[in-house]
Amino acid sequence: MQISAVLSYAAAYLSLILTIGILLRDRHSFVHRAFATGMFLFAAEELCRGMSNGSILPDDIVYWQHRVLACAALIPAAWLAFSISYGRADSTGVLSRWKWFLLSAGLAPIPFIAVFRKSLFLGTVYLEDVGQWSIGLGWPGRALKLYSIVMSVLILFNLERTIRSSIGRMRWQIKFIMLGVGGLFGLRIYLASQALLFSKLDTGLGAMNAVAIIAADLLFALSLFRSNSLNMNVYLSTATIQNSITVIIAGIYLLSVGVLARVVRFVDPSQSQPFDAFVVFIGLTALAVLLLSDRLRRKLRLFVSQHFRRPLYDYRRVWMELTNRTTSLVDVSALSVAASRMICESLDILSVSVWLVDESQRRLTLGGSTALSGPHVKEIEKAGKSAPDFIRFLREHPGCIDLAGHEYSWPKEIMNAGKDFFREFSIRYVVGLQAGGELIGVITLNDDRVGRQQLSIEDSLLLEALAAQIGSSLLNMNLSTRLRRAKEVETFQTVSTFFVHDLKNLASRLSLTMQNLPANFDNPEFRGDALRVISTTVTKINGMCERLALLKQNVELNLSVCDVNALVTATLTEFRSNLRAGLEQSLRPVPKTLMDPEQIQKVITNLIINANEAVNGNGWIHVSTACESDTVAIAVRDNGSGMSEEFIEKSLFRPFQTTKKKGLGIGLFHSKLIVEAHHGKIEVNSSVGAGTEFRIILPLAT
Repeated sequence: MQISAVLSYAAAYLSLILTIGILLRDRHSFVHRAFATGMFLFAAEELCRGMSNGSILPDDIVYWQHRVLACAALIPAAWLAFSISYGRADSTGVLSRWKWFLLSAGLAPIPFIAVFRKSLFLGTVYLEDVGQWSIGLGWPGRALKLYSIVMSVLILFNLERTIRSSIGRMRWQIKFIMLGVGGLFGLRIYLASQALLFSKLDTGLGAMNAVAIIAADLLFALSLFRSNSLNMNVYLSTATIQNSITVIIAGIYLLSVGVLARVVRFVDPSQSQPFDAFVVFIGLTALAVLLLSDRLRRKLRLFVSQHFRRPLYDYRRVWMELTNRTTSLVDVSALSVAASRMICESLDILSVSVWLVDESQRRLTLGGSTALSGPHVKEIEKAGKSAPDFIRFLREHPGCIDLAGHEYSWPKEIMNAGKDFFREFSIRYVVGLQAGGELIGVITLNDDRVGRQQLSIEDSLLLEALAAQIGSSLLNMNLSTRLRRAKEVETFQTVSTFFVHDLKNLASRLSLTMQNLPANFDNPEFRGDALRVISTTVTKINGMCERLALLKQNVELNLSVCDVNALVTATLTEFRSNLRAGLEQSLRPVPKTLMDPEQIQKVITNLIINANEAVNGNGWIHVSTACESDTVAIAVRDNGSGMSEEFIEKSLFRPFQTTKKKGLGIGLFHSKLIVEAHHGKIEVNSSVGAGTEFRIILPLAT
């Protein structure tokens, strides 16, 4: 058996193993299914190429090359779908925008394969060397090669956007996937360009494709070893095709090969132009690899600093860069992401996270990170039970702190909860974000620095300078948020005045009806109209008064020590005969709590009513209580329609923002005011189609 056939069979075997492995990891994820489909088509292509390389007769060669070409034509559509969805948090939304293009791209080569199958190859089949055949291409075959080049450039362009937008540990995890796929489709550009240039198919070049697939399979395996899943969340930059390295390199390569072909034909027609073109391709591929190397960039910076007597950091440039990146941001999460990326780029540390201190100064939530992402972040946040002690420690110890040799509970709790993220590297450094005399947040840095060097004094000084600016920006943003909320309340009170005006109009209409009633009482038609007006008006007045009258003044509390379970039981008893949904309860023993029972009952009532409307009578509502550290939690959970992350972040708990067709968006806003007046907080966990859980967290009586 020829070595080229062995290589093709080996490539097919490894690709099938990866196909099965990736599906076993997560067969429900679209990214995993797209990757598995692409690998399966690679395996089918190499299997047919192996059969072709093992054949002797020209007719058998052509027979199997037809199938190789058919598999090759189906491959780009699968990998284009992968390149579009890989690294996207909202892959479903992205795919919905690309669905027609993907469908068209997938169907485009089918007519050439099915209708013009006999015209794919033309002319006589020539034996160039042992195991190397030359087959002429017809116009459908050339069209498929052109299609392969265009689709390969699109795939590389999408992958480039992802790798350029990734940073830190994200890039470290996805780099080998990108290099593997990029190398394969870069090679396909080379092979397709050769076939177009000479209008023939050289079967001897197919062994290069088998070797490339074997190398790519090893890179894929290494990448999957670094990360258990292909589901990533990369924040895409606004890079456009004008500054795309993919388009530039592909254009340079194709132009170079075209010029090289002319030069070779003019100087020495017997020279091996395909070999020269391959040298050009390898050179450009090596350049792309070097551009992605964090280690190389850091070595260059250190070399310049050591040999040209320049400081390691240009503080003015770094400061201005951070200012430019964060000036226009108005969202705390966006600012945290920009800050973590800036520190990652400046210090060459792959995993940088910004944690925010909540208003109660008792919890740290993830604001932005170059490493942590996905649905497990909430679980990691909740695992940090020792956050209050860690916050107090950082408030008293400003500056960069090296955790090596120290025992702090919060970092350990975070790392134990996120073992997938902290398998190889642990949190090594922390620095508090202090501004205006308060701790705004915390920056954590892992020990996964490029080159594995520890932070020097100069590194620490830069980190502390960046932390000071980030802390000031976060404080200003928090103050702006508080001011905006105050304005919202003020605006709400103003708007409620207009609602009162509408109430007066309804009352006037009701008054006119009552004045005319004695004179027209014997008229059946008037009596019917009057009853409808009275019923409609009373219903409107009751509904509007109930929602708006509560908000015309600040929440006033009548505090007393209360049994939480007894209050919840009494509230549920009132609902049992009226709810259409199933009502369940799970009340654990909890200590008595200092609160206003009437106000908290309003909150529970509002959450149950909302849950009942969300399930629309076809689901269940579960109410539970629990004691967590020095707080009491009341949870109301349902299996209704749920809410999107965008609505939760931008609209929930704000007045006049609601998902209900007839709602005013007041109940949750008022509930939040009541809970915050108790120095507590209300949390929500929801997703579309998976239900919602609200948690009321109140401090224990002291």
